[in-house]
Amino acid sequence: MKITITAVSVPALRQIQAFRKRYEQQYPEDDLTIVCFYVAGQEQRYVLEPEKIINDIATADVAVVDIMGASEEFQEIVAKGLKACKGHRIVIGNALRDYIRLGSFSMGAMGKMMKGSGGKKDSGNVSGTSGTDGAEVSGNGEKKSSAGALTKMHRMRRMAMMMGNVLPFGVTRDMKNVFLLIDYWQQATRTDMESFMHLILRQYGGRKFLPKEKPCTMEYGVYLKDPFSMETWDTPVKFWKKAAFDSRRETVALLFYGHAYPNDFLPVVQALAEKLRERYNLLPIAFSQNEDGDLKKLRAFLTQKKTPVSAVVNLMPFRLGAGPMGGDADQAVEILKELDVPYFKPFCLTRVSGEEWERADAVNPGEFLISILLPELDGGILTFPVGVMGSGSTEGEESVFPQLEPIAERVDTFVARLFRMLELRKKKREEKRLAVIFYNYPPGESNVFGGAFLDTFASVSRLLEGLKEAGYDTEGRSPEELQEVFVTGGHCNLPQWCEEGEGGITWEFEGEEYPIRGICVGNVFLGLQPLRDPEGESGDPGRYHDRNRKPSGEYQAFYYWIREGFQADAMIHFGTHGTLEFLPGKDNGMIGSCWPDQLVGEIPHFYYYYIGNPSEAMIAKRRSLATLVSYQAPELKKSGLYGEYQELKEMIGEYRESIQSAPERCGDLLLNIGKEGKSCGFLEGDSGENCSEKDLDLLEERLYEYENSLITDGLHEINEAEFNGLVHGLDGGYVPVGTAGDVVKNPSILPSGRNLVQFDPRLVPTRTACERGMKAAQLSVEAYHEKTGTYPDTTALILWGLETSRSQGETIGQILYYLGIRLKTEKSSYDDRLEVIPTEELDRPRMDVVIHICGFFRDMYPNLIDNLNAMLRQILRLEEGPEKSYFTANTRKMAEELQRSHPEMEEREAWDLASCRIFGPKEGEYGTRLTDVVRKGSWKDAAEIGSSFTEDLSYGYSFRRRGVKAQEVLAGQYDHVDFISQVRNNVEYELTDLDHYYEFYGGLARAVENKKGRKPVMLVADTTGEAVKVQDLKSSLERGIATRLLNPGWIQGMMRHDYHGVQQIAKRFENVMGFAASTDAVTGETFSRMTRCYAGDEKLRKQMQQSNKWAYMKMMERLMEASNRGYFEATEEELSQIREAYLEAEGEAEE
Repeated sequence: MKITITAVSVPALRQIQAFRKRYEQQYPEDDLTIVCFYVAGQEQRYVLEPEKIINDIATADVAVVDIMGASEEFQEIVAKGLKACKGHRIVIGNALRDYIRLGSFSMGAMGKMMKGSGGKKDSGNVSGTSGTDGAEVSGNGEKKSSAGALTKMHRMRRMAMMMGNVLPFGVTRDMKNVFLLIDYWQQATRTDMESFMHLILRQYGGRKFLPKEKPCTMEYGVYLKDPFSMETWDTPVKFWKKAAFDSRRETVALLFYGHAYPNDFLPVVQALAEKLRERYNLLPIAFSQNEDGDLKKLRAFLTQKKTPVSAVVNLMPFRLGAGPMGGDADQAVEILKELDVPYFKPFCLTRVSGEEWERADAVNPGEFLISILLPELDGGILTFPVGVMGSGSTEGEESVFPQLEPIAERVDTFVARLFRMLELRKKKREEKRLAVIFYNYPPGESNVFGGAFLDTFASVSRLLEGLKEAGYDTEGRSPEELQEVFVTGGHCNLPQWCEEGEGGITWEFEGEEYPIRGICVGNVFLGLQPLRDPEGESGDPGRYHDRNRKPSGEYQAFYYWIREGFQADAMIHFGTHGTLEFLPGKDNGMIGSCWPDQLVGEIPHFYYYYIGNPSEAMIAKRRSLATLVSYQAPELKKSGLYGEYQELKEMIGEYRESIQSAPERCGDLLLNIGKEGKSCGFLEGDSGENCSEKDLDLLEERLYEYENSLITDGLHEINEAEFNGLVHGLDGGYVPVGTAGDVVKNPSILPSGRNLVQFDPRLVPTRTACERGMKAAQLSVEAYHEKTGTYPDTTALILWGLETSRSQGETIGQILYYLGIRLKTEKSSYDDRLEVIPTEELDRPRMDVVIHICGFFRDMYPNLIDNLNAMLRQILRLEEGPEKSYFTANTRKMAEELQRSHPEMEEREAWDLASCRIFGPKEGEYGTRLTDVVRKGSWKDAAEIGSSFTEDLSYGYSFRRRGVKAQEVLAGQYDHVDFISQVRNNVEYELTDLDHYYEFYGGLARAVENKKGRKPVMLVADTTGEAVKVQDLKSSLERGIATRLLNPGWIQGMMRHDYHGVQQIAKRFENVMGFAASTDAVTGETFSRMTRCYAGDEKLRKQMQQSNKWAYMKMMERLMEASNRGYFEATEEELSQIREAYLEAEGEAEE
């Protein structure tokens, strides 16, 4: 008899291995063969050489399969073996469950039974070990809560057990045995695994001489369990009688698995428990096989008045109360809110060894989802690994299966951080010492206290006043007083115009004395984050973003002083964003050698972060181990019309009236309208002299768009909810979560002041986002055809984490349309939502795509990278001809070229590279050097911008590779690109408001032009409104500049904030320059308008010089640079205005 076991469960495999040795000694004559494949983290090995595992499964008398979390490719390999297997097939978990067959029972029989008993035909999950976090897909394809899935599973199990006991033969017996075998497997003790094998061998292998199986030792539900003695209790009262509750100590609840599937967490649980018991009463709460009333019992355990809990530590993956088969996560969150104590979420890495983890850049996508992202949705903090798999080996005659081991340094660090957080609950407010950190990048007087959409000086003034009123030992400071210290007082980084501040704080680090740029206001330190690499400011701009370069001595000294010199009780980074979270180290799951982890140390860390930036917020949360406290964007208002735009609107109105009242005037009015329309940039060519009715419609449409565009009204100052959220965290309370995203499209993300989390990546793209993205793609193809008269071969797109999180996947929807992929309409699992549209259904060729991602997308959406690559492989399998699939044709051509130019390359490798369509920065990096190049004006010709972009974003993310250098492949893909596209999906940012737009869109445009020798068609998909629109880049830029940068209403809003207002306007000047350099889409007239507005208007000029003369000088420098580079032919008058304005500001700066 042959039993083949393919599994991820180490405890089960170890017990099987031990059973085999005992069996061979006890029954040496029995011809029993047991073949084991341990596949957790080993899938690629079997994917490359699948023949043995397929054959051993196919030839088994009993095949046991437990491949929870396996890739689709590996599942296909195992499925081949199961299909060929004539014996019994026992499947644990959702993956391949339809292959279950034991005796006369099969999943088909189960479906008939459920249907006959009034249930749905779908038999559901028979084991409760799927990876769907208790959600199902509704009829429209969206996900909905599936708390009932747990009840359904228990109902099926009870029915199977009851029927098997009443009718212990045939199909009912076999159905009962399936559930019993799964229970044994998941408990995985020696007794249970002996019973597992005895049941199989006695009832399905004819070995009646073996003992009958015993009842499963599984404890069900939630109970109290001593992780050392293994003794269990059903109430805290009984437990504390044995554990001796100490009323002088705080109590920490430790939540963990009471069973050993798929890994035995006990060694890590014991290590944590041992450390926690040294300081606290420990309440150990075990979970086994979730039951319907678990959360009620958990609440009862945690809310005992006589033994109050001060912290909850949960070592289990998934959301609290909503594991693989569901539950009620919302109810669990309500319990956490009621407790109002910190909720800690360390985790274990179950698919890599310690050595592999040391080398890894990040937690693998599957464990990232269940151990970091999902727990964050409950408000979990300190999500880093405290356990990892030990070393194992499958070489030789006897496999050594690895088991979980504690990471000693991480356990110690975790407990130390938990201690510091609980100290916040005990200390009086007047005793707490707070370090508040601000930013000054780029360095110099013009950018002090920078923060996205934030008037930081005013906000800090409010913070100090609020802290004082709340009982903290501090004093108020006005915005002007703060500017005096940090700007004119010389306490900024690399001051250019002011004397370096003297007599301040210093700290010795590694034998050198460093300045600590900041002041103490009572027990509150206000400090400027140093430059991470001052040398990079004057040298290679790439140094600043070099993740292999450690931070400067001054940078390290600053954080060590906060910890050891100032002895802060809490650290607060203020605004979006600093550089701490971009220091060298892992992308997530930090270890002690990661620089953010080292510098934060054990101090509780809070971070004020902009609510509309989910992508960068999550990097800050995960890499600097921060509790984020969200702040809002400024209020929005309609742009309105001004100047020549208002005049044009009035002219058109006068013309419409004159048609009836004075038709003789219409000719002259049309001529003037045409001239004005041309002056506004709306009309081109001879339309100014021959303005038609069609032109009038266009003008009215553009004026309506401009007038009704939403613009930000100034900057934001922290409000009461945001202050209260921070103070509650500083009190050691539970900070409820709030999703980061678009306030306009999703007002439910308000109020601010909550702990930011990202939108669940498993739900991306939503059906709505997919439909809107597909509409944008259709309009883009139509716009391209209208412009060129042909249909495109390939489009290049920018795929950001920011846009994906805010729109829930509109760019993904575009990509799916081009490739001929759609969302399934029927219910499906999270990883099985997409399908390739069959060739015969697609009424057009499949287009090809080139997708450029940023590092934020890579880190936030690893599942989408995998899903897209899986779809590309499916398209290739269709083997469509070149007239049916441009993607397949281009891939085949590239594969042939790679094999021709690299004869040593295997065919499999060549095809994998050739099919790669996702390119981004290398592991650990997030963007490009272009923003630094533009800021410093260091490029000599425009081609350098494209070359720099290609160099930085030429790392391929294919089906088999992650972050491999693939510049040759990318260059080949650029050859086919006909147009480029990016989504603008939120009203807070026009293209000119954010440097990343020119960095990615502009860089891509220049890179494609470099390769092809001509500009691609440049389109922008605007999804900010109800109707999706597609515009050419020039029109989109002109709207952004007209409605904001040159709009008196927008300017007045900014100037209410004095210093920060000028600071923000100067950033827009830099962004306009970036687009001019990368796309040539900024007209000379635009620069002339900017000159007239900001240099020619004496009143505005004086106001800006007085508010922030340093930023104003940079604005004038940009205009002069634009003239020198030939982006506009400045008149003598314009050059004179620029020089005069600059010299005025320079004179004041030198005083």
